[in-house]
Amino acid sequence: MTNRSRISRREALARLGALTGALLLAPAAAGAAPESARERWEKLTPEQKALVLRNYRRWKALSPEQRRKLRLRYERWKRLSPEQKAFIRKNFERIRRLSPEERRALVRRLRRWQSLPPDKRREYRRRLDRLMRLPPEERRRTIEKLRKWRSLPAREKAIIRNRLRR
Repeated sequence: MTNRSRISRREALARLGALTGALLLAPAAAGAAPESARERWEKLTPEQKALVLRNYRRWKALSPEQRRKLRLRYERWKRLSPEQKAFIRKNFERIRRLSPEERRALVRRLRRWQSLPPDKRREYRRRLDRLMRLPPEERRRTIEKLRKWRSLPAREKAIIRNRLRR
């Protein structure tokens, strides 16, 4: 995927909202008593109607390719387990509560991650997996050592690396 085809999380959520509105007005599921779109529309509150209309306009403004990608993301979301969805919602809420500066730092880290070659990403995932398998106390000590390492000036890190190479 090229950088131009990437969308922001906010835009993705807006698109998901548009899809949700479209699904709300879509025909009822197979096997259920048929309910017309008009009947479903009449059951909505004025706020829900405004949201559906706004999201429908957003949906109609999307290109066919954007709609296809959004449908695929929605299908992936539907296949997630309740635990996976809860985990995602929890993280989304944590991100929402971040200060603007913390959010910018998170976006910078994410962009840095996305710019890594696939083999580097795999290696980092393996390292994280090993870290998470450590007993809690050992994991805590390891993370603390990593924090200390990160806080060292570049000159001190270079000295330590040189010593380790010998």
